[in-house]
Amino acid sequence: MKIKEKFNQLKKEKRTGLIIYVTAGCPDINFTEEFIVKLENAGIDFVEIGVPFSDPIADGPVIQQASQKALENKINLKSVFQLCQNLKSKIQIPYLLMTYYNPVYKYGLEKFAHDCSDSGVSGVIVPDLPFEESKPLTGELKKISIDLVSFISSTTSPERRKKILKHATGFVYYIAVHGVTGARDVLPESTYRDVASLRKESKVPVAVGFGISNKKQIERLKCCADAVIIGSYVMKEIMDGNTESLLETLKEFQQILKSSFDL
Repeated sequence: MKIKEKFNQLKKEKRTGLIIYVTAGCPDINFTEEFIVKLENAGIDFVEIGVPFSDPIADGPVIQQASQKALENKINLKSVFQLCQNLKSKIQIPYLLMTYYNPVYKYGLEKFAHDCSDSGVSGVIVPDLPFEESKPLTGELKKISIDLVSFISSTTSPERRKKILKHATGFVYYIAVHGVTGARDVLPESTYRDVASLRKESKVPVAVGFGISNKKQIERLKCCADAVIIGSYVMKEIMDGNTESLLETLKEFQQILKSSFDL
């Protein structure tokens, strides 16, 4: 399923989407595949599959640790594409790749785009690729109708924000907090206002990530965002061996997001 199709479905159902991030290969690649299938069964709307990288500058300690474990398991882009190939016949929800630019560049932009298409990937997220330098990768992905997700934060200037929104496809990833990924108990009040404002400006849906880990945040975000992204909290629970209770918690989050809201 394409990202746009899923968001259209969410809009019809009058609910906010839930996007779950998992690091491919932590604790091992078989677990990742099985867990993603369980995520769909739990009602999750999108999966963001993290490609492990040795220098994940946008990620905090939890995802750094998960990435290191995956690298020790010899996970790379090739093995992540094999994972995606396996998922192609097992799940219906859209799955995206979250990767840093160095592995993509080394792999080759055209080959990367081709393998994304071949393995059923719906979108790509590259946190260290500035919008101004994204044209080559965007061009290759556009040929095969795959979205390169754009980032916006509270520190993005109004001028740059307009440029990003003009070219955005799939959805806009709004960074809720300053700094790296990692669960926070509270988000800045300005986050909720800025997301609501951005949603009015954007022609594509707005998803909010970084720091989200509890019901109170989700209750607030469902009123102003099109989707919520949870990553560090998920990986911490996985690494602590709390998979079953995690799935139950994610079902609870999903129930909160299913409440109707003003679209």
